[in-house]
Order: sequence, then structure tokens, then C-alpha cells
Amino acid sequence: MNGELCPHEELAVGWAMHSLEPDEEAVVRDHLPTCPTCQRTVRSTQEVLAGIGGAVRQEQPPPRLRARLMEQIEHIPQDVPTPHGPRHAAPTPPRPQHRRRTGRVLLAAAAAAAVLAGGSYLGVRMNQLSTEVTAAQSRSDQLNRALSLAADPATNRAVLRTGSGDEVAIVLSSPTAGAVMPMNLKPNDTSHVYVVWGASTKAPVPLAVFDVRAGSTDPQLLTWSADAHKHTTFAVSLEPGRQAPPKPSEVLAGGQVAPA
Repeated sequence: MNGELCPHEELAVGWAMHSLEPDEEAVVRDHLPTCPTCQRTVRSTQEVLAGIGGAVRQEQPPPRLRARLMEQIEHIPQDVPTPHGPRHAAPTPPRPQHRRRTGRVLLAAAAAAAVLAGGSYLGVRMNQLSTEVTAAQSRSDQLNRALSLAADPATNRAVLRTGSGDEVAIVLSSPTAGAVMPMNLKPNDTSHVYVVWGASTKAPVPLAVFDVRAGSTDPQLLTWSADAHKHTTFAVSLEPGRQAPPKPSEVLAGGQVAPA
């Protein structure tokens, strides 16, 4: 085949990336020696991958990091009922053609697509994927910092419960850092924000704000201070706007730091 276009060109890209299924590999193995177009596609893809292969660090959050965080929380030496987060169904294994690609592999896929679609696409897609990798790295960093906070002996823990006793969040507080782990808080929209209150004083004091994303129970690091750490009772409310008001409109849940 000597034409400029070949229906197997996309498979040639997958061949260069070692991402084909066995039956697809067999097709390309038989086809490639007879097709100069696909041979050039393989060479071009390999060159692009070699150029960007080490450009971006893979920073996907470790899959068991949240479990480790919860384990650290459970082992903080404080006498409180063991919190139970929402149960999640076991994830359905993805089909082979839908394998997750993270970090370097995502960027490689964008580069390979550029071989077929043209160089202008590469710049746009590379920027998009770099943003995704940066966001993944940020989530990983937050989880690691929350894990360190939970493991710190100086950290206080307060389980926040509704009036009916349902656990909705855990507040972690140290002299220099704070975090909240949503457990049964509904996601908020951009016109509302959750507020953590210090309730040890006569009038509640707004300490920090945070958001809850749909489908996420990841811990949220809080802007914290030594004064915030002085509180031994905390509460949470959902407020209109994006800033904490002087006083809560309605307290959703509250709880005290468990005695050591």
C-alpha cells in the first residue's frame, strides 16, 4: 500500500504505544511489512513519545492512600466511637480498551493523536492533559498531608454528628494544620460553601471554608491557625455565598474533641 492514507493507521499508532489487543496486534503484524504509510506512522509516533516520555512525572494518588488515612484516624489514641464512612460498591473492572491512562501515558496518547490529526492539536491537548496531571498531583499532595496530620500525636479529632446522631464529617486539628473529612455531606454548588465553626466560645467563630465535590469524600485541608486549634468543639454549616458569615445560618452537625 503506497497511498497517503491507510485505514490501519490508528492501529499503527497503538502498535507503537504497545496498547493493542492481541487480535489487533495480529492484524498490524501482518499488515505493517507491506504498508509504508503505517511504517512512517509507527516511526513518527515513536519519535514523539521519545520526546515527551520523561517530560511529566506520573502523579496519580496511590489507590490505597485514603484507606491508610482512615486507618491512621482510627488509631489516634482517643476514646470515641469508630466512625464509619459511606460504603462503596466494588468498582466494575474496566474493559481493556478503556484502561486508565495517567501522567506520562496520557501525554503519550495525546502525542500519538497528533501524529494522525496534526501538530496544532498536540499543543491544545498537551495543555489540557498537563492540567489534569497537575490536578491529580494536587489531590495526591492533599491526601498525603492529611495522612501526616492524622498520624501526628498532636492532632485532635472531632466527629461531627447531626442531632439524630448521624456522623457527617471528621475535623482534624493541630496547632499548625487542619483538615475536614466529609462523610455524609451533600455536594455544594458554586453559590454555597461549607463553613467549619469553632463552637467552644459563647458565640460560634468561623474558622475555615471548604467545598464538597460530587462523588468525593477526600479530606479537605483547611486554612488553620493556633487559635483555631484552641477550640475543642466544632460545628459545620452550609452557607450562601463563598465566604463565611459572622454567624451560622443553620448548624448541620457538631462534635467535641475526644479526650486523649
